[in-house]
Amino acid sequence: MESSQKIPLRHPVRQMFRSLTERGLEQSNLSDAEILQYLSNLLVEFIYVENLYKIRDESGRRLEYVIDMLAKAENSTAFDKREIYQHVGDFSLFVLGLFPESLNRGKRCISHSYYADHGRRSYRIRWELENYRSAVAIFGKLSEEFESCVLTLNWVRNYIRDPFYQYMFREFEII
Repeated sequence: MESSQKIPLRHPVRQMFRSLTERGLEQSNLSDAEILQYLSNLLVEFIYVENLYKIRDESGRRLEYVIDMLAKAENSTAFDKREIYQHVGDFSLFVLGLFPESLNRGKRCISHSYYADHGRRSYRIRWELENYRSAVAIFGKLSEEFESCVLTLNWVRNYIRDPFYQYMFREFEII
């Protein structure tokens, strides 16, 4: 379940997302270097849609709904469970932070609290599944600060949507 696409470490989009995330954390009154690093890396990773939908069923079909991802986690090995629960947390955080309106479209209209509850719970499970919890303490933090992280990404979303910054991103070929 490794990400198939990667952005180079020195790419300007990494610095842009780090700066935006740092400002978003300030707006959310949250100051945590690990969360800053995790959220900015998450934004970079999910630039590629295939990374957003990297969980697949047995036939190779991508799983697009949290409920389907959770069902797969229940029937997976311990290693895969950790990966899937982490992805459910990431997916929920990303959708609530950047595309909350997408939950009200399509065949399934899903409440924001459903995504928040499962995102928070999935990060907690991911943390609890680890034998050496101190090595993955970030997942405990993400679970505890889930709403603040969503607010941080909401702020990043507003910043990215601003026409002035869209122009600057294009002008300097950041995205």
